[in-house]
Amino acid sequence: MDTHQLGPTLVKTFPSTYGDIYLGDVREGLNTIIEAFSPSSLIVVADTHTHHFCFPLLEGLPDTSVIIIEAGEPHKTIESCEKIWSSLLASGTDRSSLLLNLGGGMICDLGGFAAACYKRGIRFGHIPTSLLAMTDAAIGGKTGINHQDFKNLVGRFEFPVLTWVDPVFLKTLPEKEVLTGLAEVVKHAIIGSAELLDILMQTKSVAQLPWEEVIAHSIRVKQRVVESDPFEKGVRKTLNFGHTLGHAFESHFLLTDHPLSHGQAVTLGMMAELQIALALGILKNEEFERIIALIMRWLPPSEVNLPSLKTVAGWLEGDKKRSGGKVGFSLPDQIGSCQWDVHVEPHQIEHSLNWLAAHLRDV
Repeated sequence: MDTHQLGPTLVKTFPSTYGDIYLGDVREGLNTIIEAFSPSSLIVVADTHTHHFCFPLLEGLPDTSVIIIEAGEPHKTIESCEKIWSSLLASGTDRSSLLLNLGGGMICDLGGFAAACYKRGIRFGHIPTSLLAMTDAAIGGKTGINHQDFKNLVGRFEFPVLTWVDPVFLKTLPEKEVLTGLAEVVKHAIIGSAELLDILMQTKSVAQLPWEEVIAHSIRVKQRVVESDPFEKGVRKTLNFGHTLGHAFESHFLLTDHPLSHGQAVTLGMMAELQIALALGILKNEEFERIIALIMRWLPPSEVNLPSLKTVAGWLEGDKKRSGGKVGFSLPDQIGSCQWDVHVEPHQIEHSLNWLAAHLRDV
């Protein structure tokens, strides 16, 4: 990480061959970075919420066209992509243009995928506005859309040319949404940063969290993993901790009257997968108890009617991480370390679901 002057303020820069990441005041430095790309046109993709609350903070942008998508995970679809592509075509967007995704994980995934496919790829950047996107979705080059109720089933690896992270956007979010994003921060602490976990353990409330420091630690964890394995052939799979069962939960509840947020689903997924790691002897009980206590402190899950093993297995059948007829789980073996491609038997999944259901009833 470098710190340098960009405009009147200091900006932290995380250099990368896959697109630099900037952490600082978006109002002070973004225009300088955009100018360096000399785009023939500038397009911003936002959802209805980020256009209203966040777009006004992008002061002084050059002539910009804005494409607005309905907010929410149900709109991360091919139909939304078609809307973006039609708008790009109508405005004469060419391969020298720059598209900026202003939003949370949904907009970053969707806008990145649309840009990667339009005219076989135009340059794009991310301006994440949610904690989840700042620490996870906007970093790493994964783009995609949902299809037939499966999360991110259609997508590709395509890296943004820039990512600008500004904690000021967190002020536009209700605390519930901040806590949702905190699930990814906790995940990064568990699999890759004992230092970040210590910060979370020692801080008493959300209001007291040193956000810039927390976000910087989380970015470093994900960037380090992505740089060493950009296309998820090995160690990058550790980032899927909590997401194998978490995506199954999220997909299941998306079809009900009480959908879970991504963060809520990942929290449940982490808890269930930690229990599997404990049962397999991968994780010691002392560290299991410490991590569960951390999760319950920052991300106390609500009691839900968990899907059955049969239902979960149905979602795992379509999991994009499935290979050779099996889904490999990523399971922590100690704080700051994680194994991947761990085969888990159905009865072990069922045991973890039963444990989780009982644990939620006792909360």
